[in-house]
Amino acid sequence: MLNLLFLAILGIYIMFSQSATFDDVNQHAHSLQNWPQEYDQISAGRFEGFLEDIQLDSVRVFRERMKQSVVQDTHTPKGKISLMIPHHVEASDASEQARQILSSGITLLPYESDFSFVGPAQLDYSIVSIDQQTFAELLSHDTYTRLIGFKKSYGVKMDADMLNTLRHDLALLVYNLRTVNKTATYAKQLFKAIEDKIIQFALTIYESEETHNNSLKRLGNQHNYIVQRCHEYVASSEGSCASIVDICKALSIPHRTLNYSFHKATGTSPMQYLRAVKLNAAKRELITSGLSVTDVAANYGFFHMGYFSQEYRRLFGETPSMTRKRYADRV
Repeated sequence: MLNLLFLAILGIYIMFSQSATFDDVNQHAHSLQNWPQEYDQISAGRFEGFLEDIQLDSVRVFRERMKQSVVQDTHTPKGKISLMIPHHVEASDASEQARQILSSGITLLPYESDFSFVGPAQLDYSIVSIDQQTFAELLSHDTYTRLIGFKKSYGVKMDADMLNTLRHDLALLVYNLRTVNKTATYAKQLFKAIEDKIIQFALTIYESEETHNNSLKRLGNQHNYIVQRCHEYVASSEGSCASIVDICKALSIPHRTLNYSFHKATGTSPMQYLRAVKLNAAKRELITSGLSVTDVAANYGFFHMGYFSQEYRRLFGETPSMTRKRYADRV
């Protein structure tokens, strides 16, 4: 009976919990429930990802680790105010401003908006997402109104000691949630206390002097905008077969500007980035359609099958036929 009661309380206070590892970027992206997103792998090699996701009553905390550079396109969920805490963001040639996430501070995510960033090859971060009604009751009207008005990401710079303390405190709270094995009454009290601490953790950031004094740093700039325009163009039916020259002409972007923007926002060249975007789109079509490999390749401007297979294997660590077989075996 006690075990049943304990499980019932777990059901109330932990609405959802999962921890999993992934060898495929699409499976990793789609495993995050109620957080629509699509990932494109940019750096070459077999993908390795980890996701831990815990949903409490009004608080959600999830942690992601990835060992390849990935473009993350998402739409932040309705009715939630969210922030990103970096545990490890590998340094690269890309700038924090253009990348749209901070490695040296907290990133405040846009409210109910599209959000895209390019992660470095070694990325480890946590997202804290809290029901907006909770903040409506706890924050001043001005601060709350600002938060739900964010349609872009903003950065809160922190010194290294404070950032490490926040990382440690959050990791400890999540560890306590994972490992609780006490009585049902103790569990109920613990879950409520941890939820309150996480909310207070977020309030500390939203009410910090930098946030309160309107000196937040808006992330994203012209370089990021150019990369997003190019990404959207090559992902469209019109631009799926476009070359770099075609892209420059279609979007009226000088070639030198294109190269510099990709360097600042992604740490890589436009050719490498956009070829990877096309290969990721081809991979998704291989998985979801019955088209031949040749037809899928042609849909994205790859007309030489040897080159397509070579680049596909270089990026994903397997051939197109191996991808199809692997997904067929999992069904």
